[in-house]
Amino acid sequence: MVPVLASAAISTGPPVNSPHTHNIVRNALAFIVCEAFWGFAWSLSVDFTLAAPFSDGFGGSEAFVGTVMLVSSFSLGIPTLLTAFWVEPMRHKRQFVFWTHIAGALVMGLMAVLIAVAGPSGDEVVRITYLVGMGLFFAVVGFTIPGWLAMLGELFPKGMQARVLAITFILNKTCGLGGGDVTRIVLGTSWSAVDQWTFLFGLAAAMMFVGSFTFLWIVERPLERPERTTMRRYVRGLVNAFRDLPMLRRFIATDLLAVTAFVTIVFYPDAAIRGEGFPDEAAGTWIMIGAVFQLSGSGLVAWAGHRVEPRQWLAGAALTGALCSVAAAVGGSPLAYAGAAAFSGLHMGLRNSCYAPHVMQSAPDRDGTAPLGIALALAMIVQGVAPFLVGALVPDIGYGAVFLAVAACCVASALLLAFWLPRVRGTGSTSFVTNPD
Repeated sequence: MVPVLASAAISTGPPVNSPHTHNIVRNALAFIVCEAFWGFAWSLSVDFTLAAPFSDGFGGSEAFVGTVMLVSSFSLGIPTLLTAFWVEPMRHKRQFVFWTHIAGALVMGLMAVLIAVAGPSGDEVVRITYLVGMGLFFAVVGFTIPGWLAMLGELFPKGMQARVLAITFILNKTCGLGGGDVTRIVLGTSWSAVDQWTFLFGLAAAMMFVGSFTFLWIVERPLERPERTTMRRYVRGLVNAFRDLPMLRRFIATDLLAVTAFVTIVFYPDAAIRGEGFPDEAAGTWIMIGAVFQLSGSGLVAWAGHRVEPRQWLAGAALTGALCSVAAAVGGSPLAYAGAAAFSGLHMGLRNSCYAPHVMQSAPDRDGTAPLGIALALAMIVQGVAPFLVGALVPDIGYGAVFLAVAACCVASALLLAFWLPRVRGTGSTSFVTNPD
């Protein structure tokens, strides 16, 4: 892996033995190693596939699964709008990214404790505790993501960004395979549901905490930054930014159709477990299948490297979301649900590797934190509202109709991304939300 990173750094400009090349490799390893730990932890605790078995273990309904997604997505999306206010004036982003990762690990540990304490009070109390814990955890993650991605945009040349993200997610999902297997084993034990989930959340917290320390390896080049503005001017800057970036607006409108794929990703395990009687531990197997195919998607992007045009690859991601939905709509067999898991993993691998680079290219010559915050916030709102509505509608209209409707939305998004959205160039560098006038 180190030779791959070094060759990528060399191809973007600096001599092989330059300090710049050394720092690129060191910084890439900091991203990659942290996400390896977090990938294992994610598969134990907050992977979207796990909402269904948690609900089944504590007497939840389809509506509860939708509510989990609503709480998680709003908690994840809204804080992204505030990240730039705090981060853009910073000469270095490393400390921010480190401490917010530590905070996420601590919240995950708190969830483990609260689930254990709430257990004797009954299933309803546990479900409420879980919703509150998920809300807090994803609020921390949402606040972190734009700063994390913007730091990546500053540390690596434009042609290397998608590759670094892809390699990061390859290691993330390689370790996610192990996490999925542990989840499968734990959910298949005779332990009580409280003991199962307390163990999973506790182990996840430990892995997140240890992995976060790799961000202390980061070497940043200090940049000139604007003075911190008032919140009123900051909000006005966000509005102006959305108005003044037509390419970003067009991309967001197109991408929101593809975001509906998360409806299927959240509900296909529920359709299998609740509707067709699959055991809870099957969720661990689906996580592992999804991880393998997410590895494949990220591996393709890493292999293509600087040749990647994120717009076209995001169109491919939308098509894999459609295939995931078709497989889930067919259902009825282990093969169909394995197909849904596989296509969902491929969808996430392509999307995770190419989404941020395309957003930053849609806002050329600007700091990427705020554009990422705007795009992610709107995507997360749809990602939460759509499953929440579906959770209320499924008992009346059935899973199949929902999944086919999602497939149609994803196909429409793919066509618009491929043929309607123009090609964009550029990368973020300067602030715009702190100087809205």
